[in-house]
Amino acid sequence: MFQTIVLTYDGSTECRDALADGIALATRFNARCHLLAVLPPMNSMAIASGYIPEGLLDSDQAHYNGILEEGVSRLRQAGVQATGTLKTWVDPSQAIGAFAQETGADLVVIGHHRRSTLERWWRGSVGHHLLDHLPCSLLVSMHDDSAKRALAGSDDT
Repeated sequence: MFQTIVLTYDGSTECRDALADGIALATRFNARCHLLAVLPPMNSMAIASGYIPEGLLDSDQAHYNGILEEGVSRLRQAGVQATGTLKTWVDPSQAIGAFAQETGADLVVIGHHRRSTLERWWRGSVGHHLLDHLPCSLLVSMHDDSAKRALAGSDDT
């Protein structure tokens, strides 16, 4: 059913849970996995100010590469064929969609980051954008604590 799976990963608890779900699916379907981390570009205000501390870009990239390597290592330890890719992109949902198309993904797995209504309005929702624009199936993995709160009726969003 699923031969190529794109897993998004930023090292957060939500993405770690999504990675575990992706590992389970990849193992079940013997699928190839592509782990994607999206590095936001340098803030335009910082660029406009003219002062960018030396090594800042390298430091950010090294941080995201470390997160990516940790995720790929988890996949490989589970016996899943995996590659890792770091993309620099302003809008993560566009980066995910373009990467899914580039890799010929059958499925994209993302973690659900619980946010307030105001925060979603201000920052947007990656999941909502992907639902409308993704060229394949989408699995939104719920973090265990979030799912338990929602089932208990204490969801504050």
